Amino acid sequence: MNEPLAQSLISVTKKYLSSFSKEVPDLAIDRYHHVLVLIDDQKEKLSQQALAELLQIDKSYMVTILDYLTEKGYVRREKNPNDRREQLIKLTPLAQRDVPLIRDAICTLNSRSLKNLTTREVQTFNAVLRTIQKNLNCPNPESMFNLKNL
Repeated sequence: MNEPLAQSLISVTKKYLSSFSKEVPDLAIDRYHHVLVLIDDQKEKLSQQALAELLQIDKSYMVTILDYLTEKGYVRREKNPNDRREQLIKLTPLAQRDVPLIRDAICTLNSRSLKNLTTREVQTFNAVLRTIQKNLNCPNPESMFNLKNL
């Protein structure tokens, strides 16, 4: 296999996100939809840091995401009354209105993406993705494959 695995994943991601935008054309945002779902799932009790850890991204990128969502009117930051150093992420009424649409679009696209696959194939696919993530989190990823050939 000479093509980087990332190339295939990027191609699928682009197609998925393009289809997603067609499912929800009237949203004021064009990215970070899943972040809103995560905030909603956690009952708006996440700090910026906790959200960054949940998404496995660095804090500075989390700030960029939240700045975008704030600018578009989807989230607001509030001081944590229990720890004034921390900011909790809250959904605005606009986000609360749009999260169900986002959830429906995700459900529709996941079903469309995985159609013609058996339950066993979907389970295997998810297991393979988890294994790839674990492999890439190892302390010495260079030992897993020869990076000179990528």
